[in-house]
Amino acid sequence: MRTEKHIKDLCRKEYVEKAHEILEKEGAEAISIRRLAKELGCSSTSLYRHFSNLEELLFFAQLGYLQDYLEDLRGHEGAWNNVWESHIGVWECFSRQAFTTPEAFDCIFFGTQSKHLPEALREYYEMFPEELQILSGYLQYMLQEGDFVKRDFYMSLRCLEAGVITLDNAIRMNHMSVYCFKGIFKGVLEQREKGEKKKIDVEQLVTEVVDCITDIVCMYAKDPLNIKRSK
Repeated sequence: MRTEKHIKDLCRKEYVEKAHEILEKEGAEAISIRRLAKELGCSSTSLYRHFSNLEELLFFAQLGYLQDYLEDLRGHEGAWNNVWESHIGVWECFSRQAFTTPEAFDCIFFGTQSKHLPEALREYYEMFPEELQILSGYLQYMLQEGDFVKRDFYMSLRCLEAGVITLDNAIRMNHMSVYCFKGIFKGVLEQREKGEKKKIDVEQLVTEVVDCITDIVCMYAKDPLNIKRSK
């Protein structure tokens, strides 16, 4: 049994590690303050020394699921030959990981704690520096933006700066792209909330998103003939 001194020495990182461990094995519904206290050998109230509530802890624990997304970005960005390929490629990488762990990505990017994402990411990578992937400057900047619409708009602005789209069309492309992804993503979440937890065909959903994003890009790009379509 842990001593009182050890209980006081518990830090946020230990809570995040334990919560993520349970997430991986059993899912978010298996996490409770009482269970965390039992497995960490502390009182139920000690969690509140480090987190405002269980929701905040779950948010931090879900951030570990960004690791595969960052690795996917890092693995693909070297193959992107122009701004359009990177624009569509970022959507492809994001969609693949979002559909692989939909509940986690819903919590991170669309949950009530998502507005705290920039500060949370900074603290998370201070706790787990080994998980930080080295990415290009524009990707690092995008990842620091907590607002989902603004994240994509930053990528749209890169297309504007490259001279391949007008400002008005960049704004339209941004809104349409976000609506496209959210529609498909929320449909998956609704099915799972109804208990329809059949295996997700991730690649089919990714193709659906990429095709939709590509159609939107072609609609607003100055020269749509230069847009490479997925096979």
